Amino acid sequence: MRAGKLNQRVEVQRLSGTVNAAGQLDETTAANWVTFTHRWCEMVTRGSREFFRGVEVAADITHQVTMRADPESRAFTTKQRLRLGGRVFNIASPPSDVNEGAEMVRFQAVEIAVDG
Repeated sequence: MRAGKLNQRVEVQRLSGTVNAAGQLDETTAANWVTFTHRWCEMVTRGSREFFRGVEVAADITHQVTMRADPESRAFTTKQRLRLGGRVFNIASPPSDVNEGAEMVRFQAVEIAVDG
């Protein structure tokens, strides 16, 4: 892949912080997410859906993310997320090699609504 296609600079974040009374980290609190690396990637919208969440209509937008492969990017998990400006994407699948050369990895990410 030509470097020109890797035109989105994302923050890769992982959950970190203090636990609540139930012994769990609150994933909805932005302060509990810390950036541990930045990556250039290509993000392509692959689909969307609307559904009911309680009494409200919610939407998911799925993206395909492609970035250069290295030991760190191959180790990304679904417990991490990407941040692009004010947009947040949950990693929805583990990375897989794009081709035999193993120069790039690709995975799915789902954009989520963020308050504030």
